[in-house]
Parts: sequence; C-alpha cells; structure tokens
Amino acid sequence: MSTVLECQGIYRFFGGLQALQAIDFSVEQGDIVGVIGPNGAGKTTLFNVISGAIRPSSGRVIFQGRRISGYGPHRICTWGIARTYQLVRPFASLTALENVLMGVCFGRSRHPPRKERAHLAMAELEFVGLGDKAHEPAEDLTLVQKKSLEIARAMATEPKILLLDEVVSGLTPTETATLIDKIREIQARGITVIMIEHVLKVVMELCKSVMVLHYGLKIAEGSPSEVVHDPEVIKAYLGDRQGSEENSA
Repeated sequence: MSTVLECQGIYRFFGGLQALQAIDFSVEQGDIVGVIGPNGAGKTTLFNVISGAIRPSSGRVIFQGRRISGYGPHRICTWGIARTYQLVRPFASLTALENVLMGVCFGRSRHPPRKERAHLAMAELEFVGLGDKAHEPAEDLTLVQKKSLEIARAMATEPKILLLDEVVSGLTPTETATLIDKIREIQARGITVIMIEHVLKVVMELCKSVMVLHYGLKIAEGSPSEVVHDPEVIKAYLGDRQGSEENSA
C-alpha cells in the first residue's frame, strides 16, 4: 500500500484559540481510518483543513504527493477528496437526483457527457438505496436518507478519499449496521475512508487505525483495540471521574 494523504505539522488558530496543534499523520491507500475525540477536540476543523474549507495557520496537507493546503474546496474535490457533514447539507429544494447531479457535474476532474450524467447520478442513488426517492425533494427525506444522499453526492464526484463526519450519528442500530456495510462496499471500490465517529462500535468494526484528538492535540494513534485501552484516551473521555472513583474505592 502507498501513502495517499499526509498532514505535516498542521496548526490552526482562530484568534487566540489554538484549534489544532502540530498534527502529523498519514493514511494508506484503501484503508479506513477513524478520528475520534471528545467534543471540541478539533476533529471537524481537521476535516475542514484537509478539504480546503479553511487554510491551516501553518503546516502542509499532501495528497498523492501534491501539496493541497491553501487551495479551495472545489479544486480539492476535483482532485479526489470528497466529504459529508456532521449536520447534513443537502440542497433542500432540489430532488435527490438533482443533488447527486451536482456532484456529477461540478465535483469531477472531467465532466461526463451530458447524456450520461443522469445515469451516473442514478447509479449512486441506487448504491445507497435511494433509487426510489430520486424525484423526491431532499427536504422531505428522513435523517438516514439525507445522510445516504450526502454519501451518494460525494461518491458522484469519483473520490479517491471520502471524509465522513459522524455519518451514523442519530441513526438506529439497524440503520447503523446497514451503513457499516455500505462503508465496506465503498472501501471495496478502492476508496480510502477517513471517518470522524463517536460511536465506538463503528470504529472498532470498520477502522484499521484510529487517531485520537484532544484540545487540538493528537494524544494517541494505533489500532482500535490499542487506542481504547490507552490511559490518555480514557482520561480524555472520562476526565477526572475515573481517578475520583479509584480514590473513593
């Protein structure tokens, strides 16, 4: 496997707030990598830096040997990095099919012939199980359908890397299991997946490696089993409760 993405010394400041501090990590082609941490740890900020939504204050993002930090999200998307959002962002007044057509028409490095575009969009809708919802307005879809629509729209850009931001949040166990299977299918298509996730069951089942952020710092990295037993990770999630319980025992 070859390295497809590297973050080198990433810092990001918002005024006096240091949201990311010296973040270094790399991702191998075809892997599923998890990014976890408490709320406010800097996870979505990291995705925003990788996808070009914001620029790093310092450091570099390298994608397939090319420095991409400093470029905008549209350019980075056409190069092969697509994403979903923690708070779903469909084009509410457009149909499901029209939403995915946005990815087909504007997210690829090469525009497909006009006569093929609807077919390509429909194929991605069917991939996520929304073929029968193609002509329904996005605003009328359920939460799980909107999340699936975001995945379809991202997949329509022909990504090499897919960034998933809490894609199973708010879903039932059955819906979560279905989405886990879908993410495996995405990986089987040769796409690298980096996912922010609070549901550790999903991380344990899917991810080859996990990076843990806390107050913008990387505090652990390794296999899921290594990370969940790391004392620093336990402290970050539980705070002083564990120590207080031990002292009172």
